[in-house]
This record gives sequence, structure tokens and C-alpha cells, in this order.
Amino acid sequence: MYPQYLPTYIHNFERDPRWKTRASSHYLFHYFPNSEAEQDIEQIVGKQEAARKKIMAFLGIKEPDRPIEYFFYPDEQTKKELMGDTWYAQAIYNEFRIHVLYTKKDKPIGEHEDTHLLSLPWGLSTGFLQEGLAEHLVGHAWDGVPHEKYCREGYQKQFFPSLREIFDHKVWSKQSENNMIYFYSLAGAFVSYMVNSYGKKLFENLYKGTNREFLSDKHNDIFKKIYGKTIDDVETKFKNYLSVRAA
Repeated sequence: MYPQYLPTYIHNFERDPRWKTRASSHYLFHYFPNSEAEQDIEQIVGKQEAARKKIMAFLGIKEPDRPIEYFFYPDEQTKKELMGDTWYAQAIYNEFRIHVLYTKKDKPIGEHEDTHLLSLPWGLSTGFLQEGLAEHLVGHAWDGVPHEKYCREGYQKQFFPSLREIFDHKVWSKQSENNMIYFYSLAGAFVSYMVNSYGKKLFENLYKGTNREFLSDKHNDIFKKIYGKTIDDVETKFKNYLSVRAA
């Protein structure tokens, strides 16, 4: 079982009779009649199957033994009543389920949440790397803006602690939701930088070696053993990379 902090999570959705279901090769999609999700269901199927193929090719793992289940909610109130929370999307590790607020305005589908579930054979890394891997596979921030742009803005606004600090899961978890597009972009840009600069295999070793219970010094030791450099050393190179991209 994977630990997950979801204090308001409830299972009223399991008893709701309104759900319609569309199965595809690797998913079960649940949605309400006459909803935005029902209208878009064929596009959703195509997008998620393509995203899954991309994720699996990157991870290089064996096929899961069960489909991913999606539950699409038409508004915040319904989502809160049925699963306990109004946030855009949550992947439930031990249930292999994803709950999504899907409206005409907000359609948070694609690689991100699927990556959280499909990467579980690699383990449950610190939040910074977990979200970074998901964002790396998306390829841009959730509004379509390149991660690097938000990184440069975040550094200019002095939003970010050191990378050594943010490897600590408690530090990552305390960041304000108001600035999460900056922090998710930092994570995504950093993972992309590490994969592109040092290779996927070393990043996989880092991901598998890190743990939410470890403090920053422990993570730094693991990082140095894998890369031959400290997190601080690589942060300097990463910042230089961002400056080059900004020029």
C-alpha cells in the first residue's frame, strides 16, 4: 500500500446511480449524462490512450494488471459531495483511480495524473520529483506555457527555496497553492533538464532511491552517489541553463 494524505476523501461516488461508463483498451471512464465529459468522451479516450502510450514508453515497465478508472465531475459541488474535494484532479494510488473536475472551462486530462499511477512500480518518490516526472511527460505548464518561462519568473520573484531544500517532501508540501504553477514548472523543468543532460537511467535511479521520509541531506547523499555532483552543484548548472534559454 502506498501512503497518501487525503483527509477528506470519501467514496459516495461508488453509490451514485447516475454514472455512465465508456471502456477503452486501458481505461474505464465514468461520467454523468449530458455532461461536458459525455460530450467529449471520444476525444478523452483518444487523448488518454495516447498519453498512456507515451508514459509507458518512457518508464519502460510491464503492463499494469488493471485499467485506470476515471471519474469526471461536472462541477465543484458534485465533486465535493461524491469524493470530498473540489481540486481539479487527484490520482488515488491504491485504487488506481483518478477524480477530475471536468467542465467547459477546466479539462485537466493528459499525461499528468496517469503518470502518478503508472510510475508506482518505480516507487513513491519525494513530491518534487513525482510532480516533476508528471510535468516532464506533459511537456509544459497546465496553461500551455513552457515550464522554463515560469521558472525564470519564479526565480525573479524569489519564490523558490534551494533545490536541496525542496527535495524534502515536507518543504515541498508547504508551498502555497497560489504559486503552484511556478513550483510545478520548477519541478518539470528540473526533471527535463536532468533527463536531457544526464540520461533517463540515472534519473530513474534517483527517483527509485529517494523517499518522502528522507531529509534533504540524505537526498543530497543519494544524488551525489548517482551523479557524482551535489544538488547544489547541479542547481548552479540548472540556473545557468535557464539564463541561456532566457537570452
